[in-house]
Parts: sequence; C-alpha cells; structure tokens
Amino acid sequence: MAGFPVEYSYALAEVPTARDPKDSHRIHRLKGRPETKPVLYLAGSLEIVSRFAFLPEEPSRRRILEAGPRFLTFLLPARPLALALGMAKCGKVAFRIPPEICLRDFLVYLGEPLSGTSLNLSGSPPLRTAGEIREVFPDLALVDGGFRPGAPVSPILDLSTHDRPIRRRSWRSLPLR
Repeated sequence: MAGFPVEYSYALAEVPTARDPKDSHRIHRLKGRPETKPVLYLAGSLEIVSRFAFLPEEPSRRRILEAGPRFLTFLLPARPLALALGMAKCGKVAFRIPPEICLRDFLVYLGEPLSGTSLNLSGSPPLRTAGEIREVFPDLALVDGGFRPGAPVSPILDLSTHDRPIRRRSWRSLPLR
C-alpha cells in the first residue's frame, strides 16, 4: 500500500488484484473507515475498467462513459472479479479514469486499477503535504507530489442500471448497506 498524488489530493493506493483476498478491508482499517463505505478505483482505460465492471450497452450511457477522462466517478455494475476481490458494495463498483495524463499513462502501464480513496483518517480532511501524511501514516510508502490543494469529492454518475434516470450524486448520498 502507498500514498500518491492524484488530481487534487493524495490517495491511499493498493492494487486489489495483488492483495490477499481475505484482507479486502485493509484500507478501511488503516483509515478507520466503516467497511460498508465504498472505495473509489482509478484506471487508465475503459479496457481495464471492463475487467472489473460491466460497461453500459445503452448508447446514451455508453457515450457518457466514453466521452473521455474527467473528474467524474462512475458507478457501474460489478463483474464477478470485483465482487471476489471485495471491490464492490451493493453489487456496484466506483471507477474514475483520471484526466491527468501522467497518472493515466502510469495506470495504463500498470494495467491494473488502483484504489484512489483520499489519504486521510475517515471523517478528517484529506492530508495535503508529505509532512502531514508522515505524521498520520509514518510507515506508508509515499510518492511525494508536493502540496495538493484539496477539492470537493468528485461527482458520481450512476450508470449501473438502465431502468431509472442517470443520477449524479456525491459519496455522502450513497447507501451504506
């Protein structure tokens, strides 16, 4: 597990396919986060996402997803692999393809998703400097990206079902079951 800079903050990252499947809640424990809260995953391409989530077939939803990388999280129906790895909550998995080209290229090179949940203790603001991170998580491997200003959490677009309108919401509005 490591900390690394993403769009506006640092993220707590692990490769879900590389962890012990019996320890799918390690991030939750480290952050002091309820196990029922979802974790965001970052991927470099839709091809990577498609290994872990079903992509929408409906043209309007597919166009939204294929519109290109941006600061927007998509909620998608989880494939069996995501379920087995403990990546999904309520049968859905959250993914974002970051707009920042260096990060996206790294994720393509990696060929796997990385968890991208904010690097902080649950309920606290994201940590913005390497020094702050070292104080709270002294043993964490860290890629120092300099000061991160922090920003609102990325909006979530629920593309998981075609029987209701596309909904845009925040993490706080997701059901905790």
